[in-house]
Amino acid sequence: NENITVEIVQFTSKEGTDEKAFLQASDAMMMDLKKQDGFIDRELLKSEDDQWVDVVHWKSLANAELAAKNVMNSPTCLEFFQMMDQDSVKMMHFERIRRYE
Repeated sequence: NENITVEIVQFTSKEGTDEKAFLQASDAMMMDLKKQDGFIDRELLKSEDDQWVDVVHWKSLANAELAAKNVMNSPTCLEFFQMMDQDSVKMMHFERIRRYE
């Protein structure tokens, strides 16, 4: 039962954001994320009331923290982040304790 780090970012998109452009920016960001040490996978979730949750699995908290610094220098990642309502962003890291199939 591998203890990985789960990064959860909850946010709303900026008022007037085109969802198609938002999803294209999210897709484009994956090229940079995949290059980060310890990246496992990512899911983007959306509720009916336009709340978004970005879930990223990392091999360690150190990997997640280093990647968070690295992506701030990536134009494709910044394009995605600029579509978020920055006041709504809540970022959390959890250690996986158990995984059930």
